[in-house]
Amino acid sequence: MIGATAVVRRADEIQRLRWVRILLTILIVAASAGFFGTVIGIRQGWDTNAKAIVIAFAGDDKQTFGTLLRESGAVVIGDREYAAPIEVLETLIDESGSVQNAQGLVMLLLRDDIPSWAPRWLLLETELAWMLMGLVMVLGVAIVWGGLAVRVGTLLASGLALSLVFGAIGWDRWVGVPISMAMLLSTFLLIIRMLQLALGGRQGWAAVAHTVLAESSRTRLALGFVITLLIALPLLPLTLDKEAPIDQFVQAYLIRSLDLSYALAAVMVLVIACSTVSFDIRDRHIWHIATKPLGRLQYLLGKWIGVVLLGASVLVLAGAWSYGYVRYLESSAAPKTVSEFEEFTALQQDVLVARSTRLPTYEELEEGDVRGRIDEILLEDPEFQDYVDGDVPLRVYRTLRNRVVDQFDQQRRRLPSVLDRSNPPWVVIHFEGLKHAKQLGSTVRLGFRLLGGLSDEHERRLIGFAVGEDRTEGIVGAFVPTVPQDLEIPNSAIADDGTLDISMVNLTHVPAGRGNDWVGPVNLEGMALQGGGLDPFELVWMVDGMEITYPDGTFGSNFVLALTLVLLKLSILAALGCGLATALSFPVACLAVFTVYVGASMAPWLATAIPYYGGGPPGSGGVGELIQDTVQWLIRTVASSMVYVLRAFGELQPVERLIQGRLIEWGQVWAGLVMLLTWGGGALAVGWLILSRRQLAIYSGE
Repeated sequence: MIGATAVVRRADEIQRLRWVRILLTILIVAASAGFFGTVIGIRQGWDTNAKAIVIAFAGDDKQTFGTLLRESGAVVIGDREYAAPIEVLETLIDESGSVQNAQGLVMLLLRDDIPSWAPRWLLLETELAWMLMGLVMVLGVAIVWGGLAVRVGTLLASGLALSLVFGAIGWDRWVGVPISMAMLLSTFLLIIRMLQLALGGRQGWAAVAHTVLAESSRTRLALGFVITLLIALPLLPLTLDKEAPIDQFVQAYLIRSLDLSYALAAVMVLVIACSTVSFDIRDRHIWHIATKPLGRLQYLLGKWIGVVLLGASVLVLAGAWSYGYVRYLESSAAPKTVSEFEEFTALQQDVLVARSTRLPTYEELEEGDVRGRIDEILLEDPEFQDYVDGDVPLRVYRTLRNRVVDQFDQQRRRLPSVLDRSNPPWVVIHFEGLKHAKQLGSTVRLGFRLLGGLSDEHERRLIGFAVGEDRTEGIVGAFVPTVPQDLEIPNSAIADDGTLDISMVNLTHVPAGRGNDWVGPVNLEGMALQGGGLDPFELVWMVDGMEITYPDGTFGSNFVLALTLVLLKLSILAALGCGLATALSFPVACLAVFTVYVGASMAPWLATAIPYYGGGPPGSGGVGELIQDTVQWLIRTVASSMVYVLRAFGELQPVERLIQGRLIEWGQVWAGLVMLLTWGGGALAVGWLILSRRQLAIYSGE
């Protein structure tokens, strides 16, 4: 052990020599240029030969080339001879010499032009190869001149050795895991070193932040979280079903990788933020800082910046890895069957996209109508006869108001069946705010999720749609209750003012065919009013069960905005931890911050549950009911206060919107910045006030 330590120490001394750094720099640049340059050259040569083959079999002598290749298995094009097995060529070239599958013929004749060691996913995009070549050169030079050559070299050599061992014993799925772990850990070490160099100035807050990063690199606490995450990321694909459709595989990987990254980064940030301040005070390290010309605000700000930079380093590294792996899956996918093409199209249109969403604009219920409906209930419902001529208790009024509002909301999201004699079996759904979609010119999509009948997912019924209120020329198709479906609508259907009206017709009494295609034009009113043969039922949809979506951005920009929002949440947690640790001990500060974190995460659910808590029919008015009302009022007050304060934090769910292909708008980012300034700024301000008035050092000498 002592000998190994001495070897490492000696190697570290050697790497600091200038001529050694220059030599390593030359080797890294040459190796990167050699590897990626070879890959780029292979792709360019392949493109040149493929073009020559296509021209030869599309020119005037195409029949001659085809017949010769089919009969002899070889043909000379330009200065090169191409050959392939005759039994395979007979499936690509007919007896007359005509090529039936040009792309397949090119792939067959050039099958040996791509060596087995060349990554095929890298050959698909030469721009990516150029970018990676520059990135590897920059990172390699930074590692050498940052003094990390020994540690990074040891990590990469160990990872490469394990990958070779896994490949030799046939563990194909595990081959890329060790080298991926080594690359991630090496990149993290490099990021921390670069941040330390950037914070090496003489500013007080920068020195404090530099100390936080140094502590995180030296202590086992922070490295434990980092190593756990960076080891788990390459292992995540092994936990997924590789036989699943590629769109579902990518969604599952994104949500697991990003949620795991955020969870570990959040816990790490909370623990380090609480520990770095409270331990300074507990261990009296802050005595040395308090005696220097460093203000309390600079000290607290430096601690916060150091914790945020540490969390940002982990988050950005994990996010870059997840994004790169998703793009790797996309570029390496080679669909061959109809179902694989459909899955790849779903990946492009539903996952790797940023779609804006518009919900329907419904008729609103006026306050006077609410009060009138409450008066009708008081008169008609025997349960409330005692309050007709007297004052209505607040609890009863709240219950009745919730009932009226809920009934009206459900009524406007209801599609009657032909059995409802008071209303026709169709409704018109109105959308607004689609002027931007019309300007983009892209096809919009109507997404719907209908509930009705027994809500059996194995049942198929008919539904009809038409643009506007003219239902004589609509389309019909099958839908499955409770299952989300969509329908493409031409851009021309949107009015110049950005509005769109969609008529939906209930055809649940008409048997659905076997196909899943939409059929039209069809007279929907006539079809709805004629006989069917099945028992009809009315349809309803949830608040978010009917929407218009359209492409309004790229997956890359959406991914960056999602990481930005997650980073803002981490920054808020770091500020809360640093602020509370100025007054509380480490375990108490952790408990307080984790309580706030859990409460903020639960706030959106509480907001939905609070209106349904309490209330109910009036009782006898005794002492028991009074106690019950008081307890319920206290619980509602506490829960409502928590929701009012913390709900905004919990509603920031960028990962969920990202995997659903929904656009993350800049308004959400600005809302996150406002929360950072209010929550984070307020926590740091309170911490500064506490530090300014707290006795940090006590002299007890004689």
